Amino acid sequence: MSSVRVAESAGVLELSNGHVSIEVELDAGTFSIADIQSGRTMVANAASSAVLADGSSLSSRSAGFVSEGTEQVKDRHGEGVTLRLRSRETPGGGLSLDLTLYDDHPFAVLRSRITNTSADALHVQAFHVLDGARLELGGMPQEWRFYKEGWQNWSPALVLPCSGEDIYMAPPVVGPATQPAAQAGRFLSEMVTAIASPHGGQAITAGFVSTADQFSQVWLEREAQSLTAASYADGIELVPGASLASERLLIDLTPDPLASLQRYGDALAREMGATPWAHAVSGWCSWYYYWQGVREEEILANLEYLRWHRRELPVEYVQIDDGYQAGIGDWLTANEKFPRGMGWLAGQIHDRGYKAGLWLAPFMIGAKSRLWQEHPDWAVQYPSAGLRTGKPGRPYIAMINWGQECYAMDLTRPDVIEWLGNVFGTVFRDWGYDYVKIDFLYAGAVDGIRRDPNVTRAQAYRRGVEAIRRAAGDKFILGCGNPVAPSVGLVNGMRIGPDVAPFWYPAERPREPDRSDLSTVSTLNGIRNILSRFWMHERLWLNDPDCMLARDSETALTAEEVRTLATVIAMSGGMALDSDNLMRLSDERREIVSMLLPPYRKSAVPLDLFESEMPRLLELDCGAHKLLAVFNWADEPAEVRASLPGAETHVFEVWEREYLGIRQGSLLGDLPAHGCRLLALRPALGRPQLVGSSFHLLQGAVEVTAEEWDGETLRLSLRPVAKREGELFVWAPDGWGQPSVSGPEGIEVTEKPGGLWSVRLEVEGETEVRLKFDAR
Repeated sequence: MSSVRVAESAGVLELSNGHVSIEVELDAGTFSIADIQSGRTMVANAASSAVLADGSSLSSRSAGFVSEGTEQVKDRHGEGVTLRLRSRETPGGGLSLDLTLYDDHPFAVLRSRITNTSADALHVQAFHVLDGARLELGGMPQEWRFYKEGWQNWSPALVLPCSGEDIYMAPPVVGPATQPAAQAGRFLSEMVTAIASPHGGQAITAGFVSTADQFSQVWLEREAQSLTAASYADGIELVPGASLASERLLIDLTPDPLASLQRYGDALAREMGATPWAHAVSGWCSWYYYWQGVREEEILANLEYLRWHRRELPVEYVQIDDGYQAGIGDWLTANEKFPRGMGWLAGQIHDRGYKAGLWLAPFMIGAKSRLWQEHPDWAVQYPSAGLRTGKPGRPYIAMINWGQECYAMDLTRPDVIEWLGNVFGTVFRDWGYDYVKIDFLYAGAVDGIRRDPNVTRAQAYRRGVEAIRRAAGDKFILGCGNPVAPSVGLVNGMRIGPDVAPFWYPAERPREPDRSDLSTVSTLNGIRNILSRFWMHERLWLNDPDCMLARDSETALTAEEVRTLATVIAMSGGMALDSDNLMRLSDERREIVSMLLPPYRKSAVPLDLFESEMPRLLELDCGAHKLLAVFNWADEPAEVRASLPGAETHVFEVWEREYLGIRQGSLLGDLPAHGCRLLALRPALGRPQLVGSSFHLLQGAVEVTAEEWDGETLRLSLRPVAKREGELFVWAPDGWGQPSVSGPEGIEVTEKPGGLWSVRLEVEGETEVRLKFDAR
């Protein structure tokens, strides 16, 4: 029996579970949601509604609710109770609302449904599952902070101050055409938002936890303090007697928006059957050095370099990016730069002990391609005259790139799905590739006319990705340029930001004047999304922070910017791929790549995400120690302060390999423009202990498997990582003599200032180092 309780009194129904209480005003057709611990009603006077394609709507507000009873539920979130409500007066369509609470979760889940009770077909455009709910978070709404989630991975994800205005994302590339009109004080987020009141001390996360069938958005009206959550049915026809439901909306009331976003990610992953990869992914990618000019011989040259430097760069995959194909759509025909074909090249990669990866943009058809000449009927069509540059019957231009118009592919066509199966069956089965990066996938979800009008954009998109998933079997799929919501459960890894680049700021103006440059290619834009989308990693997929660019030539990135990029990639816990001409890397820059390997898999948390557009503090909990990255995003050097844990703490600066002593309270330091400090923080134990390492950026999280102290001997158990030779830094209190050391052949101990001992050694296999101290 569930612990969720239902009570009724004077026309009010209450559903509660010890964390959350939902009160339903039956006559008014509205409901409110309260946090039981604080006793605060944070969502008030909410209704539910449906919008039809003709512009009319059905709403519970004023119509009133009728209770249809409760039902015990047991699903992927556990056990709970659903309260079923029906709106009393909704001519032509019966509108209903399900409210669910679970025994063990501090959130509510809502779902709307419409049943066609008329004699004619209805066309359902959208459900406003939460309609016009007034938020009571404390403080003035101008002081609130709004988490904005982007439509696809290049769309910016960040926290905006509600004292300003939203950032409009133009369709079709970084925003969908289906969205409310931009207006002052309106803030729009795809799929999920978290809104925090710094002074009120409260926050709400509202996000959809089912995402397979309908795109969804959440928006805040600042002046009205109201929140609406929409699930788009895209005009699907509902015949008499048929029913259609919205996606399921989670509402989480919390004082901690960071934890709430992670809790939402867990729920979304459970509901959608997310498929993160079982191990860390590392590799080399051709794109960010060779671009579309890549040639077969350059792949082979870097492959040979990797083979001869396997110990320093123990990557798993070699990924061939854009530039091999005969045309956009002609994926099975290599161009003249790859004379022996892509299957032969995959064999060469395998022969050298690596797995092979290949880039494709499968949902686009280039106007210059053979595919377009043979199948002009495979494109989505513009829905009406005047939508951007389109006219009825014209193919939908998803992008102009590669010197041509590129059309969106209609994924509701069975022959297109069959073609996708053949393409990816050839790539995986016949050519032998182990990994695909599928790019520009938003083209499969544009707003247009498809052969099957009763398939939503989300459903069409998923049909395409599902075809690729079937062909891939258990091989790795990396999504890129793809809508976030309907990708959950189908891809193993996902790019979470715009492309990084060998320059810090965008090098070109946005393609369209009404598009923000936050989605434009640049390292800074990539980093912003890596920080904001931390909560997706290891829940929905492996986050792909994009490639490391370590080179010191043919780049505009400064040494500090390269360090910052490496720090963010390492602390993201996600995929780690380098994209340089490896033969041109100096030993110093190659070592930066080595210090990322292998990836740790656990993501750091941006502590001040809800305080600024670019968080300055990124913390990774490694168990025995923490890492704190402190950033200066300004264009000039700056003095930056970082708070430390309450107790006395050993502080070791990773990049400079500088022991900063035992500190408490806060740390103040000068940072160069676009630079960072990476600090290893360990509780001061008053006895000899490890405080730093030069083997891996994460300071023992990967290379140190155990640290033990028996009163006189410090034992450190190590495993090999990419960097074979390095130093461990051990601190001892005053009065302790030089330790006697035992370990692998050639180990050396050197005294450093501040009570520090450097232990230099080479780690080729599982190794134990013992330092015996004599207290004096």
